Amino acid sequence: MHATKLEEGDDREDMELNQIWRACRKIQGAIFRYNFDICADLKQHDPGCSGFVSEPIFSAVLGKYRKVAGMSETELRDVTDYFQIRDGRVAYRQFCKVVCSETLQKSAKADLATGLEWNDPWHVNVIPQPEDRRRLCLILLKIAQESNIPLMPYFQDYELIAQNVGVVTVSHFSRVLHFMKIPLSEPDFLLLLRRYMKDGYLVNYVAFLKHIDNIVSYLKEHQLLDNSRDIIKDFPGRLVDLELSQLPAINGCKVVHPIFPDACNHPKKNRSQCDIIFCIQNYVYKNQLRTTEFLESFDTLRIGSITKNQFERALSNMGVGKYLSQRELAVLVERYLDPMDINRVRWRNFVDEIDTVFTIKNLDKMPQCVVESPLRHIQELPRPGAVDWQAAPKSMRELCEEAMAKIRIRIRNRRLYLHPFFRSYDKLNSGHVRCNQTNQIFRTNGILLSNQELDAVLHRYGNELGFYYTKFLDDVDPAEYAMPSMVTKQQLQECPPFARDHVQPEVVSEETIVRILTSAKRQALTKGLAVIDFMTDYDRHREGEILESDFKRSLDNSGVSLNEEEVTILCNIFRSPRRTATVRYRDFCKALDEIFIQLESNMADQVVTAVPLLHLPNLDCVDCFLSFDERTICSQALMKLARKPDEISNLSQVFKDFDRESCGSITQNQFLRGLTVREMHQMLSSREFEAICKCFGMKRGLCLEFNYREFLKILDVLFTTGQMKRNY
Repeated sequence: MHATKLEEGDDREDMELNQIWRACRKIQGAIFRYNFDICADLKQHDPGCSGFVSEPIFSAVLGKYRKVAGMSETELRDVTDYFQIRDGRVAYRQFCKVVCSETLQKSAKADLATGLEWNDPWHVNVIPQPEDRRRLCLILLKIAQESNIPLMPYFQDYELIAQNVGVVTVSHFSRVLHFMKIPLSEPDFLLLLRRYMKDGYLVNYVAFLKHIDNIVSYLKEHQLLDNSRDIIKDFPGRLVDLELSQLPAINGCKVVHPIFPDACNHPKKNRSQCDIIFCIQNYVYKNQLRTTEFLESFDTLRIGSITKNQFERALSNMGVGKYLSQRELAVLVERYLDPMDINRVRWRNFVDEIDTVFTIKNLDKMPQCVVESPLRHIQELPRPGAVDWQAAPKSMRELCEEAMAKIRIRIRNRRLYLHPFFRSYDKLNSGHVRCNQTNQIFRTNGILLSNQELDAVLHRYGNELGFYYTKFLDDVDPAEYAMPSMVTKQQLQECPPFARDHVQPEVVSEETIVRILTSAKRQALTKGLAVIDFMTDYDRHREGEILESDFKRSLDNSGVSLNEEEVTILCNIFRSPRRTATVRYRDFCKALDEIFIQLESNMADQVVTAVPLLHLPNLDCVDCFLSFDERTICSQALMKLARKPDEISNLSQVFKDFDRESCGSITQNQFLRGLTVREMHQMLSSREFEAICKCFGMKRGLCLEFNYREFLKILDVLFTTGQMKRNY
């Protein structure tokens, strides 16, 4: 126990010494940066040259340069306590020896100091583990191989701006490596920082570049620069490589061979004309592109052909050019070459063939033709990097089928829904996740597969983007148990009578119906909506009825905001007796029109007349409600402002300049600017200004604006009333 306490005390002393040494280093840097003589200032207070001064004098002299040196109060106190002797005085001569390199007077012939006199330009940190040292050597060897041009100018540019000496920040060090396209993983970059970090936040790039130059010189001297890639490749612990690495073990499942050998280790095979056309059709169908719009702009004379360069530019604008090589582009040009002019391409033939993925040309002349969109070969087009499953070994396919059967049984018995698990890992909604994430999802849901079965599933649904879980879920989880089955009339008749009698619709009170209709009327009135215009488009045969889903969609598009329960109640009220899945939207619109017109019928003449109603909407809102105190403050503020009405201050012209739309309202900021222009803002306090803005506020969109017209009318009324009382 005593030994532990002694060790803790030694550690604490070491920490204190490190802090004191760091503070002295700050003072040294400030002395040579700003060229002041702190030792001479201390010597002025020691006429006897005893080498000691009092503590207040020493603290005052150091405090004079504390901000310049970047020292804190704690560091100043620690330095003072360290050089203080028992009688309370401070040994400033010892302090000057430490700070000024044991010289109290600087020589006049001394060279200009740079601040590196106490810094080691080749400062590096020690890496104790031998595995990390070997890994660091490989990283430096890889960087030396990839850096074909010198790196020193990129670091020196930053040094000229930041005025550092041999060091750069971590972020700039990372930016230079990224700009030079030197691939480093996060653990490798952290290992470099462990080696070359200085002062906790800087990187000694001088030592880093020196080591890189030494490696390059050694390789050139022994003629190993061209064989350095083989050195890294043969090393079993390589971590930095530009090629795609093999997949690691997936949660204990050892993968001996790459899962996607065709995509990772073999070059892409030359695609034929059909493969190129299928690739373009697949891209056009997924992105819903109109191919004609990208090509016809180059054909100004509408002759049906364009040059080869224009054809290539059109494909690049379309986004297909990045998926085609030069050989494939030449094959495509040769397919649509103009026989009349070999330098031009018949783009109309290309468009007709690509657009077959959507429909067939001249379909109006073939009424019995059934169009399949997209075509089956486009739907089943393999993704880049995917394995040809038909050419896979029979044993692997059998293992995959057994694994798929196990997964289907597990999903059906446990009612598992795997879509949210995969989507939580798929942040970009690409339909792909990593292979280790797939295995993790399987284990989370209790789907236990052997290593061979897991490899077979990954081979089938894997490609260069990862595991294609969308296709996997379509095959293994059709979710038939979750889909509501249609009940036929025969099945309904087979149900016992008591089962049908107990199913009764919910009874909605009349008060609820009136409240929902009132809310819809209020929104249609204040927003000036013609709801019938949004619903007529869905009634193609003008029957006055539309589907319930179309009714909800059109009601939402019109801007009438109701919750799902209220919309369902409206659908039940106006449901058609002929078809239960439709809603009589015209009756609903007539109910809404009662706020605009009033129907009057004459029984004698049997004539119904529509009388328009004049409605003045209430512009008050909840945010404009004033309490008793706020009303009192507002009335007092208006009495103050009534001394300068519009006849005197001409406020209306200022407000009209802000109101460009002539809608009668401006923002609160514009209202304050108008008062400031007429020098009336001094008459109001902040509480009075807020009360007036709240009193004359009106909702416009999502903002609360100021109704300046009503405000000016009130001021004129108050001014006139005050004049009449005064004359009376």
